[in-house]
Amino acid sequence: MNLVNCPICHRELEIRQYHCPKCDVSFQGSFTTSWLEGLSASQLEFIKLFLLVQGNLKELQNRLGISYPTVKNRLAEINRIITCKPIPEQDYTDILADLEEGFVSVDEALNMISKRREQ
Repeated sequence: MNLVNCPICHRELEIRQYHCPKCDVSFQGSFTTSWLEGLSASQLEFIKLFLLVQGNLKELQNRLGISYPTVKNRLAEINRIITCKPIPEQDYTDILADLEEGFVSVDEALNMISKRREQ
């Protein structure tokens, strides 16, 4: 589990301790983190593909089989994490556009909305 923000106040957590379970050694202090640590595995894959298509959003849209608004929304979410900006008011227009265009089913759209609400 990669916990970056406090589940209570949603502020960035500070790493104070690292522990090795094999040799039972702990290191305490104030440790810095990389902006990459705040990204999920799927977001890192998205960035990798973004780089492979050299930032071409239409190509990214085609390779992922998602709508252009969804591509833009995923980029905005990654930018929000990188810049540590607060979570904006929930917007589901990209999911609804995908549903309307047939990129996702109703169940998939509901699942995507649920996941976004959990964040």
